[in-house]
Amino acid sequence: MKLRNRLLMFMILTAMLGLTLFACLTLIDRNSEKQPDESTVIPADNKIPASFKGSVSDEYGVPAEVMKTITDYMDAYYRSIYTLEEAELKDLFAEEKMAAVSEKAIGLLVSTRKIYDFDFSMNKAHYDLKVTDYKEEGGKYHVDLLEDDYFSFRFLNGIESSAYDIENSFIIDKDLKITDLNKVQGYYLTFYENDESMDKLNETYDYYLRQMKDLIAYNTEVLIPRAQKEAYFTDKRVKDTYDREAAVAYSYQYYHDRNPEWYEFSDEGGNCQNYASQAMLSGGIRMDHEGEEQWKCYVEDPDYEPYINDEETPEGRTQSWVNVGYFYNYARDNIGKGLVADVNVDISYAQPGDIIIVGNGGLSHTVIVSKVVDGHILVNSNSIDMKDFPIEAYTYTNVLLIKILGCN
Repeated sequence: MKLRNRLLMFMILTAMLGLTLFACLTLIDRNSEKQPDESTVIPADNKIPASFKGSVSDEYGVPAEVMKTITDYMDAYYRSIYTLEEAELKDLFAEEKMAAVSEKAIGLLVSTRKIYDFDFSMNKAHYDLKVTDYKEEGGKYHVDLLEDDYFSFRFLNGIESSAYDIENSFIIDKDLKITDLNKVQGYYLTFYENDESMDKLNETYDYYLRQMKDLIAYNTEVLIPRAQKEAYFTDKRVKDTYDREAAVAYSYQYYHDRNPEWYEFSDEGGNCQNYASQAMLSGGIRMDHEGEEQWKCYVEDPDYEPYINDEETPEGRTQSWVNVGYFYNYARDNIGKGLVADVNVDISYAQPGDIIIVGNGGLSHTVIVSKVVDGHILVNSNSIDMKDFPIEAYTYTNVLLIKILGCN
């Protein structure tokens, strides 16, 4: 009888061991796939950092407890986009409304990135902060700072994406709760600038998430398969082809710097198109001061803004050199001498040196393609300064590719 019981117990333990091994092998197999499930499994050997804080530069003497509130917020934000799990921020804010703005903004990033059929989580990330102003006023702490971001997305296999000088303005009360936060970044301003009710915040979130789902589905189901089957074709002819390598090299040299030979427009609406125009010029696209459509910027003194000149003379500048919408119109309408380009091109045909214009409900920001890695488009830009940033990481609903062909 005892022998029979021992045999029975042995059989039960063997069966349990077999089921455990099967479960382990299944988990290992799932973790080895390129496409994670919606829960975004984090491998056991990749521990989530307790903090993502890098360096903090502070010449203004912000109290340590105030800075801790700021870094607690930054860590919660980073943890959310690192793991693709939405953040809960109510404990950091004095009012539910401001907490909801941040939660919806970060949530839109997370939800959008989870739509893709590749792993948008990270295996490495950190931020640096630099305080640019601080004062204690009306019983509250006012802290302005610049944020630098460094991301290593899993799907990019070791390429680091970075963003620089993102403006943040915190107001923190005596209870060390955030009463107001303004972050000058597209995904955040979508919610912050509209002064919306809680119901309206939810409506805005749902609207943009639907838009992003439709955009991603169209790219995945229509544009990418078509580009894989058909090579890009244009019937336009050019005298001088575009030196893409030279344009991209310029974009890497000045993505977080400014060429001292040029006037900078960062404080006058942004330097993004000015930077892209300089890169195209470096790639052999000549200035165009002839005809109805022109593209030029003749700088006599980089400390003074060139005046707007629509006359057919090699003087001053045109709006198309520095303004996103005007450049789009120039690229679309120019004939004869100057730039030859195709606009509204399938994004899947992007090459290094091409121009992408993005925006929500319009055209607001210009970037230049720096790399294309396994079909993923990376970009460089000014204002906000970015290097090798994946276009898929944006939450803009308008994404327009301008294919630069050359010039006549």
